[in-house]
Amino acid sequence: MKHYLIPILTAFLLLACSEKTPEERAAIMLNEARYALHHHLYSEARDTILSLRRNCPTAIEARRQAILLLDSIEMNAAADSLKLVTGEEWERLNVKRQFFERKLQEDIRKQK
Repeated sequence: MKHYLIPILTAFLLLACSEKTPEERAAIMLNEARYALHHHLYSEARDTILSLRRNCPTAIEARRQAILLLDSIEMNAAADSLKLVTGEEWERLNVKRQFFERKLQEDIRKQK
């Protein structure tokens, strides 16, 4: 009997997840991206935001928040990379960090 329980529970969980609204699914993905950013997992955070865009096109509020979060991801990734390089590479990454810092400020201003 136990070997039948796992497929039944798996099917139930898949059904329960599919019943979430796009905004609910997007909110979960935003939290995953924030967690990844907090732990300096920039590629994972970026991928999660890109997945949100693909899979939740109607989750407008979450997509607005994702714009700001992606700016923060890029800015923090560039800032962390600055600690590891020198010379021209440092200059390039510093310009990138400054760009995303300004972009984040502009995006925040536009959303108000």
